[in-house]
Amino acid sequence: MSLTLKRNLPLMALLGVLVAALVLGLGSQRIIAYTTSTSTRLSTAGANDVSNTVALFDDGVVHEIQVLMSEQDYDSMIATYQQTGEKEYFQADVIIDGVRINDVGIRLRGNASLRTALGGGGGGFGIAGGGVPDGVQFPEGQTPPFGDGQEIPEGMQGFQPPQFGQGEAPEGIQDFQPPAGRGFQGGQPPEGFVAPDGVEGEGGAGFGGFQPGGMERQAISEELIKIPFMIKFDEYVDGQTYQGYSAIAIRNYGTSYDEAMLQEPISNYAASLAGLPATETVFTGFSLNEDAERLYVVSELVDENYLAKHLPGTVGVLYKADVGASLSYAGEEPSSYANSFSQETRVNDADMKPLIDFIRFLDEADDATFEAELPERLDVDAFASYLAINAMLVNTDSMLGMNNNYYLYYDEQAEKMTVLLWDTNESLSKLGGNVSYSLDLSTQQAGLGGGGMGRGFGGGSNTLLSRFIANDTFRALYQQKLQEVYDAVFANDALTEKVDAYAALVLAANADRGLVDEQTYTAAVESVRSFLEQRKEYVLSTGLVSD
Repeated sequence: MSLTLKRNLPLMALLGVLVAALVLGLGSQRIIAYTTSTSTRLSTAGANDVSNTVALFDDGVVHEIQVLMSEQDYDSMIATYQQTGEKEYFQADVIIDGVRINDVGIRLRGNASLRTALGGGGGGFGIAGGGVPDGVQFPEGQTPPFGDGQEIPEGMQGFQPPQFGQGEAPEGIQDFQPPAGRGFQGGQPPEGFVAPDGVEGEGGAGFGGFQPGGMERQAISEELIKIPFMIKFDEYVDGQTYQGYSAIAIRNYGTSYDEAMLQEPISNYAASLAGLPATETVFTGFSLNEDAERLYVVSELVDENYLAKHLPGTVGVLYKADVGASLSYAGEEPSSYANSFSQETRVNDADMKPLIDFIRFLDEADDATFEAELPERLDVDAFASYLAINAMLVNTDSMLGMNNNYYLYYDEQAEKMTVLLWDTNESLSKLGGNVSYSLDLSTQQAGLGGGGMGRGFGGGSNTLLSRFIANDTFRALYQQKLQEVYDAVFANDALTEKVDAYAALVLAANADRGLVDEQTYTAAVESVRSFLEQRKEYVLSTGLVSD
């Protein structure tokens, strides 16, 4: 052996060890070539928790999210949903504020908002998994809300679609007048508004997807459509999270086109001001592969992490309400509630008993027992606040109308339910109602309060809501919460100030990134500001609150 070789043996051994380590550590990893002009910072993510100096839910930043996936997978994702209604996960990589996370799952998300964007869904617009009731007549060219030949969900057998201007309106909504310019928050488009190219309808009046006058999906051009997504960081890599989050929702404008998408960020901000748990939401530029960025909203999910943050120290079960979850008793068989509620935590336990017991109590308790025992079974203070914030902000895509977009959390130690707010992107009268939506839920004025809207749109009358408001003690608590919510969100103009702050943030980012059409965005912002100002005036005029 030569002297030179002997001298280099230690170095060669060290190199051999390094090569072996690299092969073992990286042999199963994909190597992806990637270049972009849209992300300014790029680093490599590990397989467990991924962090970054930019907090995901810092709402003082317009974030950057770019999804990298094959065009074939993307086309398959869309086609699968349109043909079957299934929302399947596909493998992708995602870059968030410059940090790359490999092997995440991405799927379509949403119901009405997704059908507005894509149509299809394995049936008509509205509630999936039901059939058209006998005798229901739909205006020519409109799509029935149930899939052909399928069973009608429990409690929906009497469903009648609203057909304003085409004969008698359904019971309880004879006086309802759909607001002009339904794509806006309950009124005409702001002065000077110009509808973006590709949107049908002069001045944008009524443009968008879901229309209170007949559930039609009105087309907008392809470049304006925004598809909502779910990103699941641990779908393909066990334990992978981003800043502690296992999944996030990428949300669009909901059931009708809206350039500003302020409803959910503003409503959740209002809820937090009023002391209610609310999901964190921020604005982001979102792009797929090398497509241009467009403005979206990122939302936190209601999951185990959310419960640990807002209800620390508790152990229990989380249930999610689907459309028509009216809390009507349907017997002891858990499958009877499959169309109304899904169990979101401890799913392997299949523990629906606490929910069924609660619903049976609502159905069977006499009035005296209901008043005496409800506070032992439900956080009535939080529920009264939930009703007050939704009524104040005209969120009819909630228990106050569609009977969906809420969670019930059962705390096993306290043996008590809590109603949790969720999915407020149709708030500020975007789905129904206007600035004069009644705060007195017992009157059910214009068919919108206490389940009235639900009767027209598939929600049904909610047992908990109707009994709660009919009780003098609980109605007084609700009215107390109305004042507290008003003081927190309207009295000091906190919401309009937040609207202005968000608008300034987005427009500043837009100058460099081209996220929105500035003229259309500014008009949509002004529509929200106008609604909030008029809503404040109306709320004061009712005498139920005072400045």
